This record gives sequence, structure tokens and C-alpha cells, in this order.
Amino acid sequence: MNYNDICVFDFETGSRNPLTTQPVQIAAVMIHGRRLSVQPNGYFESLIKPLGDEKAVAAGLDPLEEEALAVNGKTRAELAKAPHLKTVWDRFTKFVDRFNYKKGSWTAPIPAGHNINNFDMIIANRLCREYGPMNKKRNQQGLFHTIHSMDLMNNVFMWTENNPDIRSVSMDSIRDWMGMPKDNAHDALQDVKDTASVLIKFLKLYRHFAPKVKFEKALADEKLRI
Repeated sequence: MNYNDICVFDFETGSRNPLTTQPVQIAAVMIHGRRLSVQPNGYFESLIKPLGDEKAVAAGLDPLEEEALAVNGKTRAELAKAPHLKTVWDRFTKFVDRFNYKKGSWTAPIPAGHNINNFDMIIANRLCREYGPMNKKRNQQGLFHTIHSMDLMNNVFMWTENNPDIRSVSMDSIRDWMGMPKDNAHDALQDVKDTASVLIKFLKLYRHFAPKVKFEKALADEKLRI
């Protein structure tokens, strides 16, 4: 049984490659692992000041792309006034650590989000290597749970891969499918709120049906196995 909190988080970025992009916004909502409700003081959000284009290239990072800024609605002028990346990351790691009830790698919050395995966690791993925290024994990020993660995109795909009416598992398509408004979509804080709402819906569904499904010895009959 899971007692770890669930940290739904999201980066808005200045380009598409998670290995070289510059984050321009981060937001998170912390969900209680048993009640599936937002923890008190469980929201985090901040814009992030990017490097200038020349400094970014010199550091091996992507300069900001106008196309990306058009999608997330951020402007160079407002980002220039934002705190530096290290400052924001330090604040974010302290936020996450507040919900690590035993301050260990196995009790840390479980990272969650939409497409986090292929995007947001790659960025988080980068920042943990640069600024910490790191799990030195495993040589991996030390901020979130050591093993588990919840990627909403994968969950939705599992439930809809045989549905001819679902052609995409993008967050916008999920909003349409579930009747959610798109106001302020692609702002990190709005995205984590929407993602958390959908994730909680699925988790409640799983918790309702899982005890009713017979898993124990379900494949004891060798005729059922491949």
C-alpha cells in the first residue's frame, strides 16, 4: 500500500529537447498518498530566468525559441525579471522535501505528470546532477522516490489504445475527452492542476476496481499462459 505523497510537476521550456532545453517555468501540486487530496500548502510555482542566447550556446544549451514561447505564453521581458534557475531549483527541492515523511529515498514523494518519463524527469535528473540532491549510492536523482513514477500519458494510453475515437493522448486531447476547459493551458501551474485532477480520477478508479479483480493465482492454469 502506498503511503508516499505524489508530486505532480511540470516544466515549461524554451525548446523541445529535454537534454538541452532551458526551463522557463516550473509548477507542482503535492497530492496526499492515501486521501488523494491536495496537501496543505501543497502548491509550488515559479518562472525561471533563462540564460542569454550566447551564454546558453556556450553552455551547451538551447537558446529560447519563439515557437516555444508562443505555446507557453511567456515573454522574454517577464522571464528576464524571474529568479535564476539555481534559486528556483533550491526552493523547489525544499518544497518537495517537506513531504518526504522520513527523509529517505524510499519515502520521498512519487513523481507524476503527463509525459514526465520522456521529458520532465529528464530535466529533473539534469538539475539534480547540477544542483542536487543526488542519491550517491545509486548515482541518480535524490529528490523523488527511487523507483516509482506515475506518467499520466501512459495510463491514458493503456485505457484508450483500443478506442477508435481517441487519436491522441496529448494533454489537450485528454481535456477535450474529459470535458475540461483549456483556459490557460500550457501554463505550468494550470497544467499540473489539470494533470492532477485526471490522475486522481484514474487512481480512484483503480482503487475501486482492483480489489474486485482476481489477480491471485489468476495464471495458475498453464493453459492461460503464453
